[in-house]
Amino acid sequence: MYLHVMNADRRPEVETPPYPEGLPPDLPLCFARSAIMAARSLMRVYNAFMRETGLQMAQFSVLAAFKIDRYETLSHLADALALERTTLLRNIDQMRRSGLVAPVQSSGRGKRYRLTPKGEEAMARALPFWRKAQDAFTAELGPDAAQSYRRELARLRRTADALAARLADDRDATPPA
Repeated sequence: MYLHVMNADRRPEVETPPYPEGLPPDLPLCFARSAIMAARSLMRVYNAFMRETGLQMAQFSVLAAFKIDRYETLSHLADALALERTTLLRNIDQMRRSGLVAPVQSSGRGKRYRLTPKGEEAMARALPFWRKAQDAFTAELGPDAAQSYRRELARLRRTADALAARLADDRDATPPA
């Protein structure tokens, strides 16, 4: 039998069962696993706040990226949003069918899109709900902790990007066995 204990934050803590032999004890502390779990929890909250807008947070992020910056290609946008290109394409295709984005005529091979007037309206309608989600997290964490988390998340992403680049360089430099 495992006990559920309430901690000071009023969240249940589950007593963990004995750890399987042969696995590293820090496996549950994996950076990727922790980040994925946190991201999913964050997305659930943001999606709940955004529910009545008809947008998911993933779509809102793409619309915001189109609004903030002008990306040369979808590959550049995927890199900026840390998304797989195919995931971005699925989101954009859905938003295109909904009339939120439209392709832009461009020279070269890369596809480009822009917000449509309907996309601009959706963005304007969604911003207050996004703001409420941001404010809710800031209120729960406190302004100093919220800022610290944002800084550390940016640092974690820079570190992961640097490690990924080094691994790619190593792979390119090492001939296959």
